Amino acid sequence: MGWPAPLPLLLALLYAVWQGYNLYFWRRAIARYFPDPDGQLSIALLVPFRNEAVHLPALVQDLLEQDYPPDRYEIILLDDHSTDESAAVAGASPVEPELRLLRLQDHPAYATTVAHKKAALQLGIDHTTAELIVTTDADCRWPAGTLSELNRVVQAGYDVVLGPVGIAPVYGACSAFQALDVLGYQLFTAAAVAAGTPALANGAHLAFRRTAFVGVGGYAGVDHLPSGDDVLLLHKFVAAGMRIGCSTAPATMVTTKPEAGWGAMFRQRIRWAGKAGSYGSAALSIAQGLAFLASLSILVGLLCGAYDSQFLGFALLAWLVKGMADGVLLRTVCQHYGRGELMRWYALAQLIYPFYLVGVGTATLLGVRVKWKGRVATALAVTLLQISVA
Repeated sequence: MGWPAPLPLLLALLYAVWQGYNLYFWRRAIARYFPDPDGQLSIALLVPFRNEAVHLPALVQDLLEQDYPPDRYEIILLDDHSTDESAAVAGASPVEPELRLLRLQDHPAYATTVAHKKAALQLGIDHTTAELIVTTDADCRWPAGTLSELNRVVQAGYDVVLGPVGIAPVYGACSAFQALDVLGYQLFTAAAVAAGTPALANGAHLAFRRTAFVGVGGYAGVDHLPSGDDVLLLHKFVAAGMRIGCSTAPATMVTTKPEAGWGAMFRQRIRWAGKAGSYGSAALSIAQGLAFLASLSILVGLLCGAYDSQFLGFALLAWLVKGMADGVLLRTVCQHYGRGELMRWYALAQLIYPFYLVGVGTATLLGVRVKWKGRVATALAVTLLQISVA
């Protein structure tokens, strides 16, 4: 049939070895100790938003209640052309920490037709003198000690800090799938940093020194893409030789809400694909390729199994090997972050994942266009859009 029957198993075994490599460096990452800092850096916490009137009040309250000295940080809310009541509910604070609202539409010099979020963040950075820039998303929740932990890691000698992000609440199969997927992200993110090959970041919990941002020219070179304010910026930091640190403190995991349904999640992943062609990390490209090929080979093996039981046997065995490797890693990261209950969804997630991954990759190949908050994004290249062990 032109398709070697053992290929799915060989790829699954290679995939399992790769996951063992990740597990080794994950354990090194969570064992990393950061000493207490001598003082507190000045911090600007940037929140770009568009039509987030429902979520902003809770986030702002979390940020105002950080256990960081109020006179050492400010909150800058960045309105990206909202059409709801977001700006009204954002409000302003006459006391410390200072709370400011900046609107992109009031600053025509930052106008763009594509990279709106990057433009909003650039606006915020240009309007603060803080030493440390911290970014997050409007639908997130922040534990009270998060800024203090970021300050601790940066002052241990790092230019950039990647913080943990989780999905909450979990109320069914789709949200559980997303929660496991994002936890897989966290394990790979931390493992890659510990291995010396930083590859992933999440703008919901990202910190970098202002000097580092200026040193790499900000978003220049990636400002033609609608997303990538986190991963593509990280790759610029890495290319410039900046020191990258990673926080894995469970008590400071920032949480974000799941997409509301399989269709919304699928469209989100396609939107993220717009940055794929600009990735600058060999480690990420290898990880993406291996995970994608392992899943694709399993599905092709199952299809060929309709004509030859030998193909079916190898495909099922490969799926089992992949599932066992993924399960070990996901159980480890779930336990670390106190999310062990998510593993009851693991079997279902493992059944779905190859179909999900290949489906998103196919949509990306076909250049499927999706809307996000009234804007259209196009998938530009074939890619594994999520690094996950789910």
